[in-house]
Amino acid sequence: MMAELTNPVLKGFHPDPSFLCVGQDWYLATSTFEWWPGVRLFHSSDLAHWERLPSPLTRKSQLDLTGVADSGGVWAPHLSWCDGKFYLIYSNVHNFGGTFYDVDNYLVTASDIRGPWSEPVFLNSSGFDPSLFHAPDGRKYLLNMAAEYRTWKVRFAGIMMQEYSEAEGKLIGEPRMLWRAAPAARPRARRSTIRTAGITFSVPRAALACATAR
Repeated sequence: MMAELTNPVLKGFHPDPSFLCVGQDWYLATSTFEWWPGVRLFHSSDLAHWERLPSPLTRKSQLDLTGVADSGGVWAPHLSWCDGKFYLIYSNVHNFGGTFYDVDNYLVTASDIRGPWSEPVFLNSSGFDPSLFHAPDGRKYLLNMAAEYRTWKVRFAGIMMQEYSEAEGKLIGEPRMLWRAAPAARPRARRSTIRTAGITFSVPRAALACATAR
């Protein structure tokens, strides 16, 4: 018998949710912006009742919020799982204004969702709302919104993808632009995610319909 849902399933301040299903377990990561702990984690087995888990970012070496702007800090974390390991990607937005974004993107991992979580791997500073794609061939790719700093251009340049080498702990190869923003508008190419289910690939984009190849 399915549990009865009463919305909201989580009351209070839980923006930028990232959902993950591993077996019969559901996990949720949300952001807290400029307030500690940066990322909150939750677990559920029925999507109706949620348990608060220990925060993944517990020390300053993982997240330094000193001096971040109002509404800065952690934006839109992305939680994923592959081969027995949890991966958490997050942005730390130090400042933003006009067309400029001072933002760094990081990755931490853990074999247990309750931790301990690793020291962060710095990924890039080209834009925010990143995600990690685990390809069927075992390779991994970082996707993120690409910021455009030239005032006469579209503020959101598009969605970038670059391969991540877990063995080397860094991005490798050249970044590729998967999608470029339309020059006549200002669509927000925000959370860029590729999900796999069999041989189905999709790239959801805010303000755009999902593009799906089967």
